[in-house]
Amino acid sequence: MKSFHKVMCLLINVDSATDRLQEAKTQLDKQDLHWERLEAVTPKSKEFVLPEAESKWYRELTNGEVACYLSHRKAWRKAIDAEVDYLIVLEDDLVIDGPLKKITDEIIEADMSWDMVKLFETRKSRRELRSLDSGVKIVDTPTMPIATTGYIVKVSSLPRLLESTKQFSRPIDVELKSYWEMNVRIYSIYPPPIKISEDNDSTIGVRQGDLSTVQRLGKIKYNFLSSIRARLGYFFRCFSKP
Repeated sequence: MKSFHKVMCLLINVDSATDRLQEAKTQLDKQDLHWERLEAVTPKSKEFVLPEAESKWYRELTNGEVACYLSHRKAWRKAIDAEVDYLIVLEDDLVIDGPLKKITDEIIEADMSWDMVKLFETRKSRRELRSLDSGVKIVDTPTMPIATTGYIVKVSSLPRLLESTKQFSRPIDVELKSYWEMNVRIYSIYPPPIKISEDNDSTIGVRQGDLSTVQRLGKIKYNFLSSIRARLGYFFRCFSKP
């Protein structure tokens, strides 16, 4: 008999992105999934505050990246206030390619020691942890998939995430790639039930394009060290139970 869990599903959407909202609504309503729209933070929002943390990254964040990060933190706080058990966070440029509700229900029922499961693109190199009835697998990967288009997180883990991200200096998707710094365990799903629409431009602002020589070298150094740390963690997890 399946246990009862309170699950909240939030779709992050900028007020001006009405076309995206309608497209996402059309897809989500077919999933028999109860969801709510969460008004995204923008650089013009009252909630928008620039972080004061010293940069851990190779460049400063754009205002759009800060707003995106704050939107996810807003979703986390809403789930805590609602006293639910699990939170599904979706961004409005998603393309649903699979039985999303069935998969998230099965992830919950698998009752594994995870804090978050990414529902988006999965790395090619992966280790199967659990096969689900829907045909997908919960997997561990050497490095986290980039983007935060969709994920499910245990609400019991959110106070820890909020505390560790009070000040930030990296985009939210890059932050989650360094999950060990936040003391959380993140897995992925293969094949992923969510993709990013190729027809939509970013509503949080384009990331900085041209980098100086110093920034380019900083990027190479940061990515190298981050990849080494992530792969070492993956190597050691391969010899222990999830």
